[in-house]
Amino acid sequence: MWRGPALAGVQSDLVCRSAALLDGSRLIAIMDRVRLDLELGRHEEVVGELTALVGEHSLRERLHEYLMLALYRSGRQAEALEVCRRVRTTLVDELGIEPGERLQQLERSILNRDPALDFKAAGVGSAVGKPAKATEHHHVVPRRLPASIGDFTGRDGQLAEIRWALSDDAESTVARYGTRIVAISGKGGVGKSTLAIRVAHELRELYPDGHLYGDLEAPNGEDRTGGVLARFLRALGVDGSAIPEDLEEQADMYRSRLAGKRVLVVLDGAADEDQIRPLLPAESSCAVLVTSRARLSGLPGAHHVQVDVFDVELSLEMLGKIVGRDRVNAEQEAAVELANFCGGLPLAMRIAGARLASRPHWRLDILVTRLRGTAHRLDELRYRGLELRSSIGLTYRALPAMAQRLFRLFALITTQDFPEWTATALLDINPYDAAEVLESLVEAQLLDTVRYPGEQLRFRFHDLIRVYATERLFADESEASRQSTVQRLLGGWLAYAEQAHRKEYGGDYTILHGLAPRWHPGGDVVEINDPMAWLEVERRSLVFAVHLAAESGLDETCWDLALTSVTLFEVKGYFDDWRETAELALAATERAGNRRGQAATLYSLGTMRMHQTRLAEAEQCFESALTLFGEDGDEHGRALVLRNAATVDRLRNRVGAMIEKYSEALAGMRAVGDQVGEAHVLQSLAKVWIDEGDVDRARELLESALAVCQRVKYMRGEAQVLNRFAELYIDTNQVEQAHQSLNKVLLIVRNIGDRIGEAYALYRLGVVRQRTGRLDNAETTMQHALLLSRRVGERLVEGQALYSLGEIALAKGLESAGAEYVVEARGVFDELGATVWYAKALILLSDVYQGRGELDRARRDVDEAIGLLNTVDSMEAARLRVRLETARSVLSSSGRGGEQHC
Repeated sequence: MWRGPALAGVQSDLVCRSAALLDGSRLIAIMDRVRLDLELGRHEEVVGELTALVGEHSLRERLHEYLMLALYRSGRQAEALEVCRRVRTTLVDELGIEPGERLQQLERSILNRDPALDFKAAGVGSAVGKPAKATEHHHVVPRRLPASIGDFTGRDGQLAEIRWALSDDAESTVARYGTRIVAISGKGGVGKSTLAIRVAHELRELYPDGHLYGDLEAPNGEDRTGGVLARFLRALGVDGSAIPEDLEEQADMYRSRLAGKRVLVVLDGAADEDQIRPLLPAESSCAVLVTSRARLSGLPGAHHVQVDVFDVELSLEMLGKIVGRDRVNAEQEAAVELANFCGGLPLAMRIAGARLASRPHWRLDILVTRLRGTAHRLDELRYRGLELRSSIGLTYRALPAMAQRLFRLFALITTQDFPEWTATALLDINPYDAAEVLESLVEAQLLDTVRYPGEQLRFRFHDLIRVYATERLFADESEASRQSTVQRLLGGWLAYAEQAHRKEYGGDYTILHGLAPRWHPGGDVVEINDPMAWLEVERRSLVFAVHLAAESGLDETCWDLALTSVTLFEVKGYFDDWRETAELALAATERAGNRRGQAATLYSLGTMRMHQTRLAEAEQCFESALTLFGEDGDEHGRALVLRNAATVDRLRNRVGAMIEKYSEALAGMRAVGDQVGEAHVLQSLAKVWIDEGDVDRARELLESALAVCQRVKYMRGEAQVLNRFAELYIDTNQVEQAHQSLNKVLLIVRNIGDRIGEAYALYRLGVVRQRTGRLDNAETTMQHALLLSRRVGERLVEGQALYSLGEIALAKGLESAGAEYVVEARGVFDELGATVWYAKALILLSDVYQGRGELDRARRDVDEAIGLLNTVDSMEAARLRVRLETARSVLSSSGRGGEQHC
């Protein structure tokens, strides 16, 4: 009797090798004997022995076949199938392979109760040992596609495109002997696999010889090509023992097995082209459907299909299929917010939907509330094996180290999108290498690209990918690394903004800068061809940069960026951005005790309040700024503040104080060499002399200002001076010259996007047309000026346009409409404290009331106007007072004793 392993206990390598051979020979003999027992009908007797043998030799497929057959013939079909399931699990877990075709064929035969498996008496024929022979007579048709989901949503366009690309209709676009390949690409979780499986099922009839499916995605990064190829071969009828070990030999056998067949091959989650090539059939009758997060442009002849995120409508449709349409309809706003939090990513929508479906007592807004906090958003988006974080992490871990670092550093930028140069700043390497690393993130679908009309390419995160990048940033980057990176990034934005201002103004004019370090890509000074266009594109980024500087304690960078950004905010009328950044900078400089930064920011806030004609607030800011600049001996800062404080005096009709400040500001500008600041003061002084009637003096100042602006190529300043020239021409009845000047102004301001300058120019053009009697044209122009002034918040132009529209309406005999315009204008002038203009509105209204016969109301308005003008020391006020005294005399002599009533 044989008991235990051969020669057990003998301590000799030679004897042990011989013993192993003996054990193997014994097992073969046992297997032959068991086969004979089965042929003799002893299936019940061998079940126990075979159970022990498969437990001892768990990888011997033949022993499992015998046990399955013995159990089946003993009427134990379920146990026979359980044996097959166990051996499949063992082979997959331990070797990573599926059972051979012989065992799989036996399983199918048991499932189908194939009569060939029944015991037959000797001489009739036996099924023992014949599953392999059966495969010689039955064509193997593999059907290996996973199930398609029942709540598939959208993708109609992509489905139609793929069906066409893999159908016979596409033959004309594919080389005669080429294999049809469709490569589906998209970011992780966007539904590439779902789409591929769905369309593969739809194409089953076109590929009658089978469908193969291989999952190439490997979380730990190993190459699964060999394992998938071996599975394909077994599915095509190759016995496991016949599969060669060499990958090239496997690929040769695979192509041979597919010869002359129409088989659809689905390769899911490919990392790159090299992983796919061994799995491509050679037959033009076969087709390949491959999915990848990267665009597999290296696959010759492939038809590429990009899969993007869902829009809100499709997201809600998908959610309705998962949780029920009624729940979505009942909380439409919460459903839309949920779709936005998921960013249209189908995987995120499926996870959110699954969580809600499992908790029918939850309202949708419960999950929405939990998703509002970005810190834990990815924690909320996981459910029973479905997880978004691991999906994004799979792509992240496949990146090279430099690309991983750029990915997480981009999380520092929380603005909607960002330009290419930021990659260079974040990594602190040369621009060419940084651009290559950046492109690798785009290829991996971790960054999206966006190009707005007329702008350069920009980059952005999907919201949920940004959350993951932020997690990695704080997990993998030290605080010191983050801080130094932020300084480079903000130094880059400051350098670009500074250059934009320099280009716009012809130099570092009418601006103050601090000592914050600048960063230049590759060490080169940045070049900007169109400064206002660049500033417009970077508007959101500049606001973000000021926020980031304040949060990072970089007060010097903060105030410098905020003040330099006014170059855009002032021209475009972006008062909300102006206020937000200036207040941030003021708070940052006050915390740090940065006196010059405080002064510069107060000057900026005062200028903004001045443009909004909130004159009292503007004066407070200017007074504080002037004190700080004076204490620090900053002559340039004082000159800038004095220039704008003088403008407030002009608006308040304080002529003496205005001239004094302008004169001091002019001396300061000349002392520090601020030519544009000098031109600003000259054209403002010209306005004073226009109002005083000294035309020659005004013209001389304007000519000097125009020469400065043209010399430094400051286009906006040139437009402002020409606008002032037009005002001079209007006052001296040189209408044609005024018209020519205003046409030049409109050409310049529209070219540079100066909307405030355009509002002023349109108003004066309307005045010119009104003076020439072209009332309809004048009215249209004034309406445009009114609309634009309201859009940019230029209240003075708004009031003036309303006043002129009132004059035009009255001239056309539309008394009621004219009076309404003038009353509205009077309200604007009252809010602004514009005394002279308020008095003008009263005078015009008194004319209306006099025409109606309402003489008491007319006299009251005249008296009020005279009282207001008595407080103003200017030639214009004096001229109006003379006119009003005459009107008062007329009113007093007519209708004495009050108004007459019939």
